[in-house]
Amino acid sequence: MKETMLPPDYKILLNSVYQYHQSQPQGIDHTYIEAIINKAKDYSVVSFDIFDTLLTRLFECPIDLFAYVENQLIQQNIGIPDFAKHRLQAEAEIRNIVYQQEKREEISLDEIYEYCAKILNLDIAVLNQAKDLELQAELDSNITIRDNQELIIALKNEGKKIIFVSDIYLSNDFIINLLENKNLKLYDELYVSSALSATKHSGNIWNHVLKNNKYSSIIHIGDNQHADIERPKNYNIDTYHYSRFLSERRLGAQLSPNIVPFSLIKKTSNMKKGIYSLIPLNEDNFWTVQGETFGAMVLYAFVQWLKEHVQRNQIDHIYFCARDSQIMFKVWHLLELDQECNTSSSYLYLSRKSIHFPAYYIELIKNGWLSDTSLNLIVNKSLVAHDTYKTYFQRIGITEEDLLKTNFSQNFGSINAKFDFSRINDIKIFIQEELKSKLLTLFKLEYENTINYFDQEGLYDPDKKIAIIDLGWNGSIQFALTEFREHKGVKNKLYGFYYGLFREHAAGRLYKNGFMKTAFFNIFSGYEEKKLLQNCVNILENLHSADHETTIGFERHCENNKYFPVLKESKDSKYIEQYSEKISLFQQGALKSIEKWKKDQVLYGIHKCWINEESAKAAILQTCITPIKHEQNYFGNIQHSTLFDHEIFVPLISHTLPSTHEEVSYLLSVGGWECGVIQYWKQRRNEIKPEYYQFALRYFNDFPIVIKNFIEN
Repeated sequence: MKETMLPPDYKILLNSVYQYHQSQPQGIDHTYIEAIINKAKDYSVVSFDIFDTLLTRLFECPIDLFAYVENQLIQQNIGIPDFAKHRLQAEAEIRNIVYQQEKREEISLDEIYEYCAKILNLDIAVLNQAKDLELQAELDSNITIRDNQELIIALKNEGKKIIFVSDIYLSNDFIINLLENKNLKLYDELYVSSALSATKHSGNIWNHVLKNNKYSSIIHIGDNQHADIERPKNYNIDTYHYSRFLSERRLGAQLSPNIVPFSLIKKTSNMKKGIYSLIPLNEDNFWTVQGETFGAMVLYAFVQWLKEHVQRNQIDHIYFCARDSQIMFKVWHLLELDQECNTSSSYLYLSRKSIHFPAYYIELIKNGWLSDTSLNLIVNKSLVAHDTYKTYFQRIGITEEDLLKTNFSQNFGSINAKFDFSRINDIKIFIQEELKSKLLTLFKLEYENTINYFDQEGLYDPDKKIAIIDLGWNGSIQFALTEFREHKGVKNKLYGFYYGLFREHAAGRLYKNGFMKTAFFNIFSGYEEKKLLQNCVNILENLHSADHETTIGFERHCENNKYFPVLKESKDSKYIEQYSEKISLFQQGALKSIEKWKKDQVLYGIHKCWINEESAKAAILQTCITPIKHEQNYFGNIQHSTLFDHEIFVPLISHTLPSTHEEVSYLLSVGGWECGVIQYWKQRRNEIKPEYYQFALRYFNDFPIVIKNFIEN
């Protein structure tokens, strides 16, 4: 029986990151401090919020602390399945219950855990162990924000009265202990909502503050726009919005404990050089930091996973398939894994066009017709919404002159007419009956050059175990290459290693393709997993762009009788421009971080031992399913092309807001990133008619419930 392995103990990781912060000077915003000291001259009392103003957790999202606690429960063999999700649920539900029943504004941590025990049907003693771990996690993960620590010391020297005011379920005694532990015992008065049953959110806590500070002029500093800025003004309290450490919630990884490494590396990198640092956020900085963190985690985890499978299966040669695998190829060689695995590797130029056209030729020669799968690729997957018949046929190599020799006009009318999508099946029949001979001629040249290029590259060697590497999705590359090998008399199967595969497409190709293995998204996962993967595809494809245009074919050079790839003309190329201005920075950042891990150095306090396929998948989901605002902005502006000719590009998020039900459907799907679009609309829902916004939310009914609730609320 296989021994069950405990997951990594993230207490060790958190301690490493905490020590990193202790050893690194935190940037202090002296301009801000001077501005507040000057402003505070008009006030006798200066009030501060606590969390994300005086203290900040080392997790990117405060609720990631629950995922960390779940990990600690597992380490102590305390069985509370999906603890983090239930902890989040319990807090939301008990808040609603006590308000509905008692009109009470705040709850306590004890109440949260008592309710959690009730919904889980567990003994409260078990949940109290989790509560103790949560309190310890608060102590271990919070660090002092130096801006306001320095500011308070300066204000006290000016003789100002300092008060702290917090909306929090933690007890008054715990907050006192936490503040003392973090060298923040700098207040004259402390107001905690759990002790007073009054909050900043409602404004009622200010009645307690004003009772003790009659005739005082007060200014309050905090991060929450509603609770810290708008509400106090109703009580004649002035405010200052301190937003440097303002956090955003996201739940793409559904609070899996695997999110902890990504959460820690994102928060730390953002404090050093990202959105929480004193470095102004610009696009170059965004792509670099994303590469150093998200990119490095995903690429390093995949290549380490790949190494294990190459060794286990004794692979002789690995082909990294253009273009998506170019950056993986670079990482593989950076880590010198050919030597470690006793294998060889190369970069194989190909594209959808360069492998599908030859495959169609083989199919026509063998069967005399095109299969439904091939016709689907030739027609359905080669169309865009505003195509005419002319633009569509030009895309697949059929000219107007070719169509004049057929019965096209009698059947479909003008070639310049808008493509009638209701007649797709008629077009397939027309292609099958009237264009086969023309397509056979077109496909033959592609076939001959492609077959010879792959032969030159060693793809038909019958004596070697060969693997191909690609992002994946449908297994179509492995299917086509298997066809070519069989056509050349090679019977042994290829190995395919991928990020992910869609069940409905790839699973049916297992018998034909042979070995297909995924690192992040399992081929046999359910429908919810498929929905998540669909929302990751276009981002991952663009982040794995290469430094060259698409392969449109192959040609033989007479001087050396060798075949070389023919690349699409790169002049005025959106793809190359986007790679140069954005993606290259992302990839350089990733390589820089992986170089550190290769040298056994830590990155923001994180050693390479914490990076694996589970933590990388959590990073993918957190980023692609619930992007925060600046990710929506920069990822959303990525221009993506779904067609094999790469002539038409659309942004992942269109800035157009829907004004009809049809536009909702089109705008959600056109860029292939529904999750990004709905988050963009969520911030602008006041500009969208409620009926259209509610219609859009229906598209997420099949998502995991945690994500669905997050999107809706």
